[in-house]
Amino acid sequence: MNLDLFSVTVMTALVAFVATGIFVVETLRRRDAGAGRLWAVAYLCGTATTFAYISWAAGIGGAVAIAIGNSAFVLTPAFIWLGNRRFNDRPIGWSSVIVGVLAVFTFVAAVIRVPVEGSWGGWVVMAANVVVFFLAGGWEATRRPMGRIGNAHLLSAVLFAGAAFYGARLAAFVLDGPEGTFFVTWFGSISANIATVVLTMVAVVVTSILRANKSATQRYEWLGENGVAADGIMLGRTYRDALRDMTERAGWRRELVSVIIVHVDGLDEMAAAFGSDAADELAARWRRSVRRHAPASAFVGEDGDSTLAVCGVATTAADARRQGAAIYRGCIDDLADNPTGLLPVVGIGVGLTETVGYDPTVLMNAAREAAMRASRSLEASVLFGGLEEARSHLT
Repeated sequence: MNLDLFSVTVMTALVAFVATGIFVVETLRRRDAGAGRLWAVAYLCGTATTFAYISWAAGIGGAVAIAIGNSAFVLTPAFIWLGNRRFNDRPIGWSSVIVGVLAVFTFVAAVIRVPVEGSWGGWVVMAANVVVFFLAGGWEATRRPMGRIGNAHLLSAVLFAGAAFYGARLAAFVLDGPEGTFFVTWFGSISANIATVVLTMVAVVVTSILRANKSATQRYEWLGENGVAADGIMLGRTYRDALRDMTERAGWRRELVSVIIVHVDGLDEMAAAFGSDAADELAARWRRSVRRHAPASAFVGEDGDSTLAVCGVATTAADARRQGAAIYRGCIDDLADNPTGLLPVVGIGVGLTETVGYDPTVLMNAAREAAMRASRSLEASVLFGGLEEARSHLT
């Protein structure tokens, strides 16, 4: 079966359009922010590339159509690179300036050279920039914290494969020329379109999975290093180990240990209604507030997506209540000042060793149940958990 250039280009455009449409629609449905938006722009640029080349192949646009296609093609791996940097919570200010400058340079090179060299005019500049951005995107995907996610390795492999293909294609173009037998056979437009289809399909699947792995509350865990999240709060496993050690040592001296659970309701609903940007801002503000207003001698850790736990030594039950009330007032004040105007429901539950004993699991269960009751209560914001509640949670 013989494939002509126009048919293969249309096939590439169809694949790019469908893949981009699915990714963009899902981005809008999720009200996604950050990396998801930048990846969506990358796929839109890829779609613009194929339509620009189709216009040129149909005799529409001439040098301008090729220039648009070349610059949009450069922007495709460039925005994937920017999305990877945003995924890793790295700044993209100067990176965006570099992308803009190289895209404009690619456009100008095509406009100037196409009338002189034909349809391949300015292609060397475009290919060199594409290789650079593929390599940058692949390298960024291997860096932590993104590199700790298994699917990110597949994305880096796709980007490095794209860099290898276009690097080899650039070398063949320079050595053999656009009309050379070797270049046309192995690196011609038809081969490039087929490679683009394969890379696009794999990249869309992988970035969709990566985006699903990073939510407003889950992102702190994969950003963590050495058991502590990027914002200074212990990850769940670290907190449980520390709590187990503290309760064991406190039990030897019969010291009073309190676990204060801070639970928020409504983050998921706010994300669905107002977008992940608003939920991200509230989640980050809530976590900072709990850490700021917790006693300096206590340690703060994660206990689920919408729950934080504060463990420390209290002199009396009244002291533990005061600590919980201080955290509650601090959270309400900090959340009330957020620019979105949204205020989730906050509930504080306290578990005491003098009530439920020194078993860390029972202690946490008692505080969790009390926090859930407090979040639904109109009379009290801080409630104590009892032994019966802890046991009912276990059953």
